Amino acid sequence: MRFSERAPSSAWAALKYNGEALAEAWFKPEGDPLAVVFRVPQGRPGDAEVRRRLTIQALLRTVGVAAEEVEGWRVGDESDWNTDPTDPGLRRPLPLPPPGESDLAIHVRLKPPAPEAAPAELGESEVPPEKWQALDALWQAVLALEAGIAATRMSVDGLRAELESACRRSLAPDEKVNALQADVALWNKAKSRVHYTLPKLREFIHRATWATAAAERKRLEEVVKNHIEPRVPFPEVDRVREELEHLQKDRQVLSAQGNAVYQEGRGLAAEIQRTLGALQRNAADRARAKRDPGRGKGKFF
Repeated sequence: MRFSERAPSSAWAALKYNGEALAEAWFKPEGDPLAVVFRVPQGRPGDAEVRRRLTIQALLRTVGVAAEEVEGWRVGDESDWNTDPTDPGLRRPLPLPPPGESDLAIHVRLKPPAPEAAPAELGESEVPPEKWQALDALWQAVLALEAGIAATRMSVDGLRAELESACRRSLAPDEKVNALQADVALWNKAKSRVHYTLPKLREFIHRATWATAAAERKRLEEVVKNHIEPRVPFPEVDRVREELEHLQKDRQVLSAQGNAVYQEGRGLAAEIQRTLGALQRNAADRARAKRDPGRGKGKFF
């Protein structure tokens, strides 16, 4: 949803990252219909890595506002608005809240909307064919990446179930009696790594499941359906192209994460199976030797 289409807030709206609310937004406070206020809590110690990547530009992106639309901003208890378009402040990591405060307030004011062009000014010639082709190609690339992510998610989910089952498996009575302690130690060591791998698998499954449900992604899908596919000109072509490129990069990162955690999990599952197989073979050999001591010593009659 574009900022101009948003109604003034009646309550703080949570902004989430990986399912956790890290900030809140208030749209169009009373008397300022071109402003948005963000409230960022100090957070927990575990949020430090996320906080280092949290910028005003990232907050604006979550509410559908591009940096080019910003007229000015101020952070915390600053009294003056920063209106210098060359200032990199929008991309800097956010500071901590002022002493004695639990939240950091960021006020952002947007530029007044440009007058809408007359229909005659938005002719087909406004969007060259190569731009339509580029937008089409980006969207198709995104869809291909999402299809691959969905397939990887199913494989990772199956692997997750396999590792959980392997982690819970216990030895049969005969195996317990005859297994070598060294074999048991190797098997248990391999199983202990499951506790470090499962969270990575679950995180990817969660991200892959909700990737196509994000509001920004749904909005781009509507733009593709209503404008790009039927070649209906619209005034935000360049901005949509940037957003599609950003979405493509996001999907590439997610796809790489999925492949990496799948390979890690598959390698661990193979190691657990290998150590268990060695344990079972050695235990079976010892059981046979106990039943037939003569065969174990090489006696023949």
